[in-house]
Amino acid sequence: MILRFVIFGALLVLAIEAKRYSQFSEDEQWQEFEEYLKWKKAKEIRENGPPEIKYEKRHNENHDSYKMYGREQQVPVNSPPPIDQAALMARYIVNQADWASVATISSRKDIPSFPAVTLVSYTDGLLGNGSGVPYLYLTPLDFTAQDLAKDNRASLLMTLAQGDYCKNKKWDPMDPRCARILMSGKIKPLKNESMELEYAQKTFLKRHPGLANMPANHHFYFAKLKIITVVVLDTFGGPKYVSVKDYLHPPIDNVTDEFNRLFPVESYESRSQEEFGPVSNVLNPVVRSV
Repeated sequence: MILRFVIFGALLVLAIEAKRYSQFSEDEQWQEFEEYLKWKKAKEIRENGPPEIKYEKRHNENHDSYKMYGREQQVPVNSPPPIDQAALMARYIVNQADWASVATISSRKDIPSFPAVTLVSYTDGLLGNGSGVPYLYLTPLDFTAQDLAKDNRASLLMTLAQGDYCKNKKWDPMDPRCARILMSGKIKPLKNESMELEYAQKTFLKRHPGLANMPANHHFYFAKLKIITVVVLDTFGGPKYVSVKDYLHPPIDNVTDEFNRLFPVESYESRSQEEFGPVSNVLNPVVRSV
């Protein structure tokens, strides 16, 4: 008899609790869940420290896209273009990379006329809003500027291997799917007091704030690559050659009308072979504080 009363009492308690739970609103349940997530996040920070930058990957037909979280950035990182859009891929790589391998013709006495490569920080504009034109920050003390003073022909290599995209895909930097671009042309200093120089300074230092206070006696100056050829490798099957016109004017949002209005691109069509010949480029820039 006592056992029956115990079982009945237990069932009665369960029925009351079930009724109370059914009256619990969805909003209250969601609020409780959000409080749990906040508590869990705070607990992880206490135990492991601040979270590292993480990338959320989404899949499309040709490439995974990624979006950066955990740090304020200029704009969200968009998806890499599909591999059948070589001009867009070229613009994407140039805008996302922060530095380039710059190949010049050596002027050093120990290796005269040899190929020489150095690393140079550059920008083509803000993330997601690039012009496509690489602006470089150079010093006459570096081999690159010394070589350019004798012969301003150069080639720049940029690659998505700089970020986490290829790492997340477990692609070796040499894997053709780890997209890269090779640009060749002539590097020329920007004119002092020009709007283009102002644009280069502003966007470069936003991308590279650590270079804002370089030694004055190093005479850093801004230069740009006047592009002659563009080659893209973003998948198996060999490189893709993109015309300069298609590269500078692709159907992409990050070519702003304002930039093209301020700095109209000169026509690269019907140029003679003289464009590809060596030209002396004496570097004697007027140093401005930036």
